[in-house]
Amino acid sequence: MAAYLEMTVEDFAVKYLRKVKHRYSLTEKQLGEEDYACIFFDEKKERCGIYPVRPSQCRTFPFWEQFKQNEKEVREECPGII
Repeated sequence: MAAYLEMTVEDFAVKYLRKVKHRYSLTEKQLGEEDYACIFFDEKKERCGIYPVRPSQCRTFPFWEQFKQNEKEVREECPGII
């Protein structure tokens, strides 16, 4: 991702990562009162700004374990799956 954005890994980490327990996560931005999106989501284009190098979590969405038993939630999170 850093190379794609033409940044050093260190600069990328400082600008876009946050530590969550024993792992790092991409930061999020607030869109509304209780609405958050990935820092790389482009609201104007309504798509990922780093799509070619998106993380595996994004590549596998919405086929996550948590959605396998909760059809209602996956429909709310990913209307395109309908």
